[in-house]
Amino acid sequence: MRATTTVRATCGATARRGQTTTTVRSSSASSAASASRRQWLASAASVLATHKMFPSSNAFAEDAGASVRVVSDAPGFGAREARARDLVLVSLVGTFEDGTSTTPTTFDTTLGGLVYDTNASGTGSVSITPAEAMPKVISLDKNNPVPGVPPGLIEGIIGMRVGGERTFEVPSAVGFGDSAVKSPYALIPGGTTLKYSVKLIRLSSTGPDALFKGVYNCSLGGANKMTSGCGAVEPSE
Repeated sequence: MRATTTVRATCGATARRGQTTTTVRSSSASSAASASRRQWLASAASVLATHKMFPSSNAFAEDAGASVRVVSDAPGFGAREARARDLVLVSLVGTFEDGTSTTPTTFDTTLGGLVYDTNASGTGSVSITPAEAMPKVISLDKNNPVPGVPPGLIEGIIGMRVGGERTFEVPSAVGFGDSAVKSPYALIPGGTTLKYSVKLIRLSSTGPDALFKGVYNCSLGGANKMTSGCGAVEPSE
């Protein structure tokens, strides 16, 4: 029998929508690693400008009466729970039921293995090779929304501990709203309830550096993109 814990969405008029956040990495040169870590927010904006898939993150106001429903929750080993305005490093899969298939449709994933929309037209509109595994950095701050991170995703992660795994449903009012939205992996119909399965890998209240301690060969992207170590990133405090 499924758990039916509810988490109340507490923010007032806030925004949503857009491509999900990023991931960064440390390199052998400490100065380069530090600079790379601090570029993740700016780089996220650059990636979104390239893909142009989700509308801007301030396109819809949040319904403060909507709630996130926790389906399953495996406690982690972390010393404290994730709080509003923390930074987290997560692996996740986002899906929805479209009524046409017995298999849920994936619209977001950090696990890799799926081809994705490149936002090109005609030949080349879909990637030749599948996406590689790469965890994401998410800011749990609904007052400063990031495209692709709806308020319901933030609500669902708050309260988790490092090493924990949580699956929760996000109604459209705190998801992507009533209009159809295009993600790299799927077209999300308007009014869709989303389901996220999230594993909390790292947690920081002091900035991005703490998220990448002991992480190697897993970088944000661009000319120095590294992904060979992304699959080896383990939960840690």
